[in-house]
Amino acid sequence: MAALGAFSDDLVDCTTLGMIYDETEGLGCYADFGLVDELFAEPGRRTKPEGRAALRRLRDYLNDDSVPPHVIQRLADRHPENADAVFCALLRKPSFSWARHGQALLRRRKKSWYGRETWPGVTVLGDRLAELVRSGLPQQRMGVPR
Repeated sequence: MAALGAFSDDLVDCTTLGMIYDETEGLGCYADFGLVDELFAEPGRRTKPEGRAALRRLRDYLNDDSVPPHVIQRLADRHPENADAVFCALLRKPSFSWARHGQALLRRRKKSWYGRETWPGVTVLGDRLAELVRSGLPQQRMGVPR
């Protein structure tokens, strides 16, 4: 387990912490994920202080290049009946429809995540493979410079 010092202040100080494992991107930690998820579960909360805080955090997720699009997609998928109301409030666009406009929104706001080759964020090596990598044998056989 990582020491608390290994996490950013944003993650240490948040109310809830979402930890999402994606088979391609690896494990990610997202500040106030539970707060945002509650907003999707009950979009009427958007006018209350915690709802406004959740909208700000969702806006952060949308504008932060380090947050992958699958995080926002997961929120909308968990509460599809409420995604429109949340995004209408967030974007201040009353006619926004997640089903019609959601993917375009993600592709526009998360350009760096689309059209790129994906690599796992974390690779776990067993003892034998780690030993071979340290010794340089796989690189020599595969023609990869050390």
